[in-house]
Amino acid sequence: MAGEYDPDPRPGAVRATAALFRDARTAVQPAAGHYPWLDDPAAFSRTVAAFLGR
Repeated sequence: MAGEYDPDPRPGAVRATAALFRDARTAVQPAAGHYPWLDDPAAFSRTVAAFLGR
């Protein structure tokens, strides 16, 4: 999971890293920075719950 405005790691780097793992998924939270759980806790929780529930 990356925040759209996270300076490090940038969303592109998160995608590239995730591609190295068989079951990895990438999510970019809009309008979030380095701490997406603080920027929009509800969106973060939905994304994580969806991943864990799959």
